Amino acid sequence: MTSKKNATEETTEPTTTPPNWKIPPTKVASDDCAIYVGRVIEDGEITQEGTPYYVHEGEWVDLIPCRSLAEVMALSDIGASAQSGSGALRELCQVLSERIVAWNWTDMATEPLPQPHNTPAVLERLTDDELMWLLSAAQGKETTAARKNA
Repeated sequence: MTSKKNATEETTEPTTTPPNWKIPPTKVASDDCAIYVGRVIEDGEITQEGTPYYVHEGEWVDLIPCRSLAEVMALSDIGASAQSGSGALRELCQVLSERIVAWNWTDMATEPLPQPHNTPAVLERLTDDELMWLLSAAQGKETTAARKNA
């Protein structure tokens, strides 16, 4: 048995209002985010690129388009020493999660990933290729998809 809703009845669907950001987020298409399978690295050099899988085609990321000093320092720490990499990567995921305000990314089984805003553990679960793509997008570097749309 179905019933018609009264026009003045409230819906039970939750609604969320995004915060009023001081700097508006930028939407970045994730079509060119590739995960490479079978990549070969010898003596720190990629000798075989591997097969790219574009796992986020049709998906997007909303991010605040400016870096914090903490993000710059975490990137510097990663580049300075392989020994400090683990702590620096965690710090980088933390500061990056503060700038990624929303996304519609899915996992390898096409299930929606949790929202990353202020949740660095979500970013820590990504592949290194995905994290590097996010860093490139977050630094304002033009992605392949952006160049194609120009």
